Amino acid sequence: MTDEHYALSVDDVKTRAHGRWDEILRCLGVDERILSRKNMPCPLCGGTDRFQYTDRFQEGNYHCRNPECGPGGGFKLLQAALGWDFATTLRKVHDCVGSAPKRSEEQPTAARMTTLARRIWDESVRVRAGDAVDRYLSSRGLGLEDYPGALRCHPRLGYYGRADSGRTRRLGEYAAMVARIDGPDGELVALHRTYLDAGRRAALPDAKKVLSTGINGAAIRLFAGGEVLAVAEGIETALAVHLLKNLPVWAGLNAGNLERLWVPTHVRRVLIFGDNDADAGFDGEASAYALARRLRKEARHGPPRDVQVMLPRKRGADWADVWWSVVRQMKNER
Repeated sequence: MTDEHYALSVDDVKTRAHGRWDEILRCLGVDERILSRKNMPCPLCGGTDRFQYTDRFQEGNYHCRNPECGPGGGFKLLQAALGWDFATTLRKVHDCVGSAPKRSEEQPTAARMTTLARRIWDESVRVRAGDAVDRYLSSRGLGLEDYPGALRCHPRLGYYGRADSGRTRRLGEYAAMVARIDGPDGELVALHRTYLDAGRRAALPDAKKVLSTGINGAAIRLFAGGEVLAVAEGIETALAVHLLKNLPVWAGLNAGNLERLWVPTHVRRVLIFGDNDADAGFDGEASAYALARRLRKEARHGPPRDVQVMLPRKRGADWADVWWSVVRQMKNER
């Protein structure tokens, strides 16, 4: 094995071992007392209670208070506890975690996706007049003086897609409208990204993407609701409903998630603004009425709740189309 291939093998095993060190150490026969996370003699340098296994960074981490010994990770701990050299340790850990899956078959874990979503969210900034998101929404007639905190602008977000080789790789960087998707507890569970270019949606095969392993009824909470709450599918559609009706609106992202949307129990009136998909399988109408039906059934076992479904009259239209026709009319009257 060349030095380059050896380095790749080490990095690969480390990556696949991340977050699995309790399982790996037990599998390889490390004394259970070491994994108790209690102070004890150090397997490397002795003493009485200077050592503690913590797995703090999910790398099999431990700390020894002896300055000459100090902290370490799972590989070093295995070598000390079982008397192996590094090559043997690497092979044993490799056998525990298995071979690396093909890149095209890899599935990101929910924890990794949430961590990535939080990082992208933290890198983004509030939408301001004149930035890429403001220009994009204004071009759709959806510009606001003060944008919801659930929307942010990322100045240079990496866009990933499949290369000719079939592998996923970074294909470029674009400004992006980033929307946080919150679960019932109000915590961020995913992100919606709209890639932008020159104030328009970028001409990409997949310019709108959800960064998640599943959203399951979570929503983009654009405007805080009280006893009344409107819900719609997309972000632009929800903003249009807000401008048309002056209502607090949440976006459910798509028809499938809209019907599973979680609605707080304090909301007494729910207005569901569905898409008119009469020329495309009635998905919009079906999801809107499925949500209405579910909420009505839930209300039988709790406080009464008024639920209404609102649909555009024109076949194939959503509420962003309805708002855009209003904008055009206002322009013509000037």
